[in-house]
Amino acid sequence: MYRLYGSMCNQPKRLREVLAPVRDLLVSEGPVASWGLGYAHGGEVLLRRHPRPTDRVDFYDVVESVASDYIVLYASSDATYKGNDNTQPFRYKNWLYAQAGEVDAFDAIKPALVDHIPGFIARNIHGKTPAEHVFHVFLAFLHDAGVLGDINLPPEHARRALRDALALVYNLIVQAGGTRGPGNAIVTNTRTMLAVRVDDPLYVRRFRKSDRKEAHDLKAVLITSGDTAPGEGFEEVPPRSVIAVSRDLQIDIVALDA
Repeated sequence: MYRLYGSMCNQPKRLREVLAPVRDLLVSEGPVASWGLGYAHGGEVLLRRHPRPTDRVDFYDVVESVASDYIVLYASSDATYKGNDNTQPFRYKNWLYAQAGEVDAFDAIKPALVDHIPGFIARNIHGKTPAEHVFHVFLAFLHDAGVLGDINLPPEHARRALRDALALVYNLIVQAGGTRGPGNAIVTNTRTMLAVRVDDPLYVRRFRKSDRKEAHDLKAVLITSGDTAPGEGFEEVPPRSVIAVSRDLQIDIVALDA
């Protein structure tokens, strides 16, 4: 079991109002081996991790005290990798990343992955999970393109780096005799958010509410993937596609391999 969520909201203090209509979706019944929350606040990217098993996690309650325009949530029943450093999401400066799925032959391909990552980026790897290493391969591709430090980089640059990182990892897995590669993922740099559908279904929901007392409409986007279909109001993202959400909450869905 896993649950993967990403949300962007133009009014951070009203985040729970956005999530209220889908509150039931935000509950992960146990056993939950670990869960985590990453969010932007005051120009910083913060993490809240819970690496210990629990019977249930209600992310609607978890975000009660969070006022953020960008959040990434992850819960999993997989207890293969334990401890705080192995609990998703992962962070690198202004970047947040969470990914589902098991990776075949990871021990065999890990040295090749690390070799692809510049030392100053690799020093940020603190755990042992495949997801954290895939994240840093993605960062390495951003570095190769000269855009790692560009906070306002166009979403297509991040999409290309994500595509190339996943392709590299999968090719190494095949060479090592494996078949299962990285699963669906969400990544954000607190300006844009990308989510990739590799295998399991991935869904997106748009939210908009007009209020005469407010200068701007309340707008938000929620992305989710897991073992439960989210129900009415969600649009299914096509297989092997990337959804990019811009800072003004515009959505663009393109083929992963484009």
